[in-house]
Amino acid sequence: MSKYIVILALIALSSPVLAANETGMKPLQVKAETTVANMDMVIKDNFVKAKYASAENRFAQNNVKASYDDFNDLIKRAAHDDYVFLVYSMKMAECGFFDLSDSLINKLDNNAFTSSYVQDIRNYYYPSGMLKQKDIIYLADAYSNIMYNNMAIETTSELLNSVQAEESDYKNYLIALGFYKSNDLQQALKYINNAIVENDKNINYLSLKAKVLADLNKPKQALKVLEKIKKTNFVTIDFQKKVRSVEEYVLYKTSKAEPLKDYHLAYYYHLQDKSLLATKVLQSAVLQAKQYSPLIFSLLGRIYYENDEPLKAQEFAGRAFREDNDNYLAAITLADLSYDNRKYDDALKYYKKAKRLTKDAEPSVGIAKTYLALEKDKKSKKMYEKLLKKYQYDEDLLVESLKVFPQKADYYLPRVAAIDITNNDIWLGLANLAIRDQNYTMATTYLNNSYYIDVNNFKYYYYLSLVLRAKGDVDLANQSLIKCSRLNSDYAADVHPGQSIYEE
Repeated sequence: MSKYIVILALIALSSPVLAANETGMKPLQVKAETTVANMDMVIKDNFVKAKYASAENRFAQNNVKASYDDFNDLIKRAAHDDYVFLVYSMKMAECGFFDLSDSLINKLDNNAFTSSYVQDIRNYYYPSGMLKQKDIIYLADAYSNIMYNNMAIETTSELLNSVQAEESDYKNYLIALGFYKSNDLQQALKYINNAIVENDKNINYLSLKAKVLADLNKPKQALKVLEKIKKTNFVTIDFQKKVRSVEEYVLYKTSKAEPLKDYHLAYYYHLQDKSLLATKVLQSAVLQAKQYSPLIFSLLGRIYYENDEPLKAQEFAGRAFREDNDNYLAAITLADLSYDNRKYDDALKYYKKAKRLTKDAEPSVGIAKTYLALEKDKKSKKMYEKLLKKYQYDEDLLVESLKVFPQKADYYLPRVAAIDITNNDIWLGLANLAIRDQNYTMATTYLNNSYYIDVNNFKYYYYLSLVLRAKGDVDLANQSLIKCSRLNSDYAADVHPGQSIYEE
């Protein structure tokens, strides 16, 4: 279920925001587009998407030089947009186009939103030193062949026999990756160790080593590498998810019992956004050993919950909890389900139970928001104040805290963007604030990001209509309202042209 359904309404009800010098908090500042958010913006974003899709397709088909040129052209022609630059910087770093990734990074505004992603991109992907362009294209070609064209053996042999880019730790990583894909694990281990000797900070290298050791049935060594990986402080959701994915893979390979292996494999698939495959693995696993059924049922329940299937989530989480009331995943899922169904006393009971089973912030945030729902405002506020000091970058905490501190939305919303740039509700919320402050240029920038994420978000078209009307483009504003109505007639029926954004 969406965790952010209340964000825009919360912002709408906010009181005037304190100035930065009164709170000691610096709000997000990014360069704005100079064009109005209208058809020109749509054409521009669609062009960028099409160009990117073409470059990505060429890379997968091993037309790497053409892909590089497309990406390079895209960078030169793209208007300033921190969101787009970060998304593409991550992709180009993954492909091995480190110079292009760095070029985009250097175009970014320096603020909390961008700096967290820049740090995570560099920690995860970057080699110890920047390579020459010809070496970058050569090695990217090798990566494309290994990952997308089933040519791991041939490509690895080519890399071994070539002196090009031989000083690069990234070349050793690619040789290791080629051996790993060819199932030559001993050689993979040799070359990934070579890469790590040259650059022991690169988490991508360490992740491959952990997988190789796990596949070699060296659980202690694999888990030791995993612990080193987990010590790197990744702030953003994207890279936290990558680390969790590696963890579940290692646990899958190193677990002894087959049902336990299946549990971790399913979790790995779930983190790869392959929930259907994950549920199939779990449904098969539950028949194997009853002692692991609470664990398996709890993960099934969580997957169904996150995929908006509350009845199935209730069934499996409830069954897991009945069999083992110390199962954290079952407790937190039942707590969330109870809260969603406004059964707040039950929610509080489950959140408190879950809190005793973990050091994570999630159940504490649940308790705080449940107190608020039970109209225990002082108790809730006190909890949020304490939690915000301890967990500065917890996404759910920052979002839920807006219910208690709506006047701090100017600070907390950008902080969520610094954690999860794909959260469309945050960009719409920031656009809402900018419109409230009559800063239509900034509102345009935030709406551009929202459009790029989801062209069919009805609130995007409503906020766009407000910006257009403020700019004097009444006809375009009305067209945006019509589009909003087509996407969500119930919402559009409650608003009128030019109505204030402060919703009831």
